[in-house]
Amino acid sequence: MTRSLKGKMILSFLVVALLTVLVVSLLIRVTSGKSLMNLVVEEQTASLKELAQGYYSANGTWDGFFEYSMEAGKQGPPPPQSEPFDPDKRPESRGFRGLNGMVDADYRAILPTLGRGVGETIPASEVRQAVAVEVDGETVAWILPDTGFTFRLSAEEQVFLQRTNLAIGLAALLGVIAALGMGFFLAARLLKPIRNLTQAAQSMARGELRQQVPVTSRDELGLLTATFNQMSSDLDQADQQRKRMTADITHDLSTPLQIVSGYIEMLEEGEVTLTQERIEIIKTELEHLRRLVGDLTTLTQVEAGALDFQLEAVQPAALLRQIYNAFQPIAARQGVELTLDAPENLPPVLADEARMVQVMKNLLENALRHTPAGGTVQLAARAGDDVTLVVKDSGSGIDASDLPYVFDRFYRADPARGGNGGKMGLGLAICKALVQAQGGTISAESAGAGQGTTVLVRLNLAGVAGEPRAGLPV
Repeated sequence: MTRSLKGKMILSFLVVALLTVLVVSLLIRVTSGKSLMNLVVEEQTASLKELAQGYYSANGTWDGFFEYSMEAGKQGPPPPQSEPFDPDKRPESRGFRGLNGMVDADYRAILPTLGRGVGETIPASEVRQAVAVEVDGETVAWILPDTGFTFRLSAEEQVFLQRTNLAIGLAALLGVIAALGMGFFLAARLLKPIRNLTQAAQSMARGELRQQVPVTSRDELGLLTATFNQMSSDLDQADQQRKRMTADITHDLSTPLQIVSGYIEMLEEGEVTLTQERIEIIKTELEHLRRLVGDLTTLTQVEAGALDFQLEAVQPAALLRQIYNAFQPIAARQGVELTLDAPENLPPVLADEARMVQVMKNLLENALRHTPAGGTVQLAARAGDDVTLVVKDSGSGIDASDLPYVFDRFYRADPARGGNGGKMGLGLAICKALVQAQGGTISAESAGAGQGTTVLVRLNLAGVAGEPRAGLPV
């Protein structure tokens, strides 16, 4: 049976809490008794010290102190040193437990000490961790506490220890309950985004690609959610583009095929005769098909990295002049003024000349196609950190909403528009792929519909790092 992540987190919190409580309880249980006994030893040491100081101050000798201390041990602690010592007034005491004895300044036992009787001399080496008994600034004796001493606690001390352990137990129980509560809270808080992501992913698996999950934090889960949302948007856009592509391919391939097949059927049935005009129509449509297939093949090869690029130093002015000379008669027939502005002293660029001719021809064909008679198209080049080739027209322009997508495959600002000279929405996509494969960039600018369009192709200078990057997404 599969356990939920929530259950695992709560169980982990519970196990950690129980282990922590168990370890802490054992440590406290072991140390509390020892600490209480040490407290008793310190208290007994202080009581005996006070008793001894009072006795010596009053008598100036230790004679009779053993008997006096035995009597005092039965009755209680001595009075505070601030009060005058009265030998006849026996203080209360709990009996001097936890002491190894007491010796005078010459290490003679005042009380039974370390197995020796009163009056016996104790070697100085055995007198360790002793507490000095001082009278008028002079050390007159040493008390020897037994730090390793164990004894039976009194009833009051046992009650105190039991209450301490009970408090520890209650605190431990509250700690476990708090850990469980925290486990439930954190599990619900942390797993909610994961649960939302899971549901969104399941919806995407069913084909519902457009999924957006609320971003509720700035941590790793928030970053994961934002990344998922971006991925979903990209996949949905790619899917919509694929659907448009299918529709475009179907439309642009079916139209010339229908025309050619229609003429062939009519010729076979004898409904029409083969004239030069009809031959030209068939040839035009076949050329249309050839160009469609050629564009698709070129784009596929670039994306797959199957095209070879011969990068070399290319003179921008000579390249643009070649394009200008080829298209100037075409522009004149359309009533469009074609101009050239490319200084001869421009630095060479790193490019494949044949591929760049293909790019510039595509761009110029596109500009002339969308520029009416009386308009202008300009070829230009300018230098900076790189060299920028410019194709600027005064044609129909591009809406701001369409501008980011003009280089996408099969994208058309007007989806209802028919065939466009066999380019099928691939011309600019091919230009982008070819330019990027040569280490350059391409972009488009337009002030809006009817305001013309400017396409900018930036190429690396010869001698500047710029490797071919075939296979980049278009």
